[in-house]
Amino acid sequence: MRQDRYGEAVEYFLRMLKAGKNLDEAHFNLGRCFFKIGLFKECKEHLLETLKFRLSDDRIRDILEITNWRQLVSNKYFNSSPSFSHDGSKIVYVSSRRDTNNDGKIDSLDCGGVYVCDLSSGEERYIVSDDYYNSHPVFSPDGNSIAYLSSRLITASANIPERMSNPGLYLINVETGEESLLLDNSYRIKNVSFSSDGEKLIFSSWRPGDNFSGIYSLELKTRKFEALVSGMFDSTFPVLSPSGTRVMFSSWRNDTNADGVIDIKDNSAIYIKNLLIGFETLIAPDTFNNSFPAFSRDESKVMYLSVRRDTNSDNKIDSTDNAGIYVYDMEKQHESCVVDDASFNKFAGFTPDGKSIVFISSWRINRPLGIHDEFFENKGIYVINVDGKKIRQIVSDKYYGSRSTVVSPKGDSVVYVSWRRNTSRGIYQAYLRKLPSVAELKAWIEKNIIPAS
Repeated sequence: MRQDRYGEAVEYFLRMLKAGKNLDEAHFNLGRCFFKIGLFKECKEHLLETLKFRLSDDRIRDILEITNWRQLVSNKYFNSSPSFSHDGSKIVYVSSRRDTNNDGKIDSLDCGGVYVCDLSSGEERYIVSDDYYNSHPVFSPDGNSIAYLSSRLITASANIPERMSNPGLYLINVETGEESLLLDNSYRIKNVSFSSDGEKLIFSSWRPGDNFSGIYSLELKTRKFEALVSGMFDSTFPVLSPSGTRVMFSSWRNDTNADGVIDIKDNSAIYIKNLLIGFETLIAPDTFNNSFPAFSRDESKVMYLSVRRDTNSDNKIDSTDNAGIYVYDMEKQHESCVVDDASFNKFAGFTPDGKSIVFISSWRINRPLGIHDEFFENKGIYVINVDGKKIRQIVSDKYYGSRSTVVSPKGDSVVYVSWRRNTSRGIYQAYLRKLPSVAELKAWIEKNIIPAS
């Protein structure tokens, strides 16, 4: 089986069944062999037989390697940008389900509708039409509205929305379906989020005529547009603190690569601006390339990714190199590396209690020393204490690739985009603190193990 000689392995395990020896081991390994060679009906049969025996925690994890966890949205669609409601009961996401550009396939180049899924029932609602290129939807704190970006400029030649055109900023009432255009596509908006009171939207934007992106807020009732961080330099990835008094962001302010211009090819620093007094604090200098900052819920710590060395040995340090995950203690003013850059790390987020970090990575467990990870290899999901100890793998990277992890506000689960060979991008939910029951495993085997489309 380790040598990919699955035909011989199947014969061996069938002989074990006939002899009545180690039946649980035989059924599980037959399921694994049939999964590898694409015989999914047979794979299902033997995995379901495995459930009739006593399951160790390791065997449950072995089954999850094959099934993945709870599939919320089918992997026959191209799904992206999942985000939780603030009470953790629902998710909103974009799903491309038809070939809108007529190229014979469904992928990221097609338009995607905005959907909401109730996590308790699994019921799905279609909120915004897939006649447009919609992206990055987020719930308001009260769950009544969703803000999102939507590109709607129609090309004369193809009579479909231009995917690369700038999106407008929209708001929709979840119950009534009433949609409002808040800012048109001349503002070039990215990284949208709600303030904690739900009264404002925070985002980065290149305003009409500006050469650089600043950080701005838009008051929903009055439509008051306010600059939080000026567009003197490119600033992006804004994150408003839970208290609403500070905004953290990445900013490119120096020509770190000495090419005569300051742009996103240079290293970015992390800043926090106090919105009450207008004072900025440098958290992570542009000695290195820092990005994707996040606050802990109590604001005592912040986290960010930092690329600090040439991990892929191509004689340059850039976005294709691995980033480490760093935590900065606001009181002690001290930085610590929580996850090193030996592997590719991304999509990191605090758990609500601030004690752990959830992130994607590749082969962090039992990986041969000295082996550099491939940029496009499968990624698993991990959780680690903020002190850098007790790392655990939640979602395996053996057969699936995962991305876009979002931690539930309840702290009990993570939602993520995931796929296996020859499938598109499904959305899944995994538990952070427990393993699934036998009944859940049975349902997931039945639903998840289907032929790739």
